[in-house]
Amino acid sequence: MSSMLNTALDFMGFLNTDEDEGFDNETTSRLNNKKIVSLPSKTKPPTIVHITPMAFDDVMDIAKRLQDKTIVTINLALVEVALSRRIIDFASGAVYALDGGIMQLADSVYLLAGQGVSLQERDSSSSKFQWNKESK
Repeated sequence: MSSMLNTALDFMGFLNTDEDEGFDNETTSRLNNKKIVSLPSKTKPPTIVHITPMAFDDVMDIAKRLQDKTIVTINLALVEVALSRRIIDFASGAVYALDGGIMQLADSVYLLAGQGVSLQERDSSSSKFQWNKESK
């Protein structure tokens, strides 16, 4: 029993069986031979989903996608004006509840994003569309 304990302590470096300098070199070389494993990045690129709602029931899919931290574009060109207003009202409420943002891209096309994504309009001094992702 004590030999197994001594072996374990020696392996972990707590037991000093050799008093000469060779033991220190062995410990140093054992430490230098450890493999270094890099961890994968926890940030993944944003996912953008395009939805063309045909009925008011489709807004639940939009809200679920926003909860899953997916960026959603919606095209309301194929629905009636009254229904498109209801959809935008519900989607705006969902975006507000999730601390996100909404941006109108065209007459009937909107971009909705949840928390952590900053939406900015085009800068008049440059010809580039600015897209900033906040880190919170």
